[in-house]
This record gives sequence, C-alpha cells and structure tokens, in this order.
Amino acid sequence: MDTIFSFLFGTREGLAVLFFGGIVIVAIVAFLLEKRTSKLYVDRGPKQDDDSSLF
Repeated sequence: MDTIFSFLFGTREGLAVLFFGGIVIVAIVAFLLEKRTSKLYVDRGPKQDDDSSLF
C-alpha cells in the first residue's frame, strides 16, 4: 500500500492518474444521475398556450 500511495501522491504521473480518474468518476456519476432524472421527469412535449397562466 505504501508504494501505491507514494506513486499516487508523490509523482506527476500518479497525480495525473488521480486527476483523470476523478474526472471519469464524476462523468459516470453525472451520466447515471441524468438517466435517473430523465426517467423520473418525463418530457411531455411542448407546453400548450394557455392565456390563464402567468408563466
């Protein structure tokens, strides 16, 4: 474990692995949350023009 930590935090290559690994993990989480949100809130198409609504 000591060699892994010294590689990750002690070398430029290790920091690059941490940086790009973090980007990949955040992208995967964002993708999964987006899919989950799109299933929860289904697109119902364009809104109908309704004169009684303020928004």
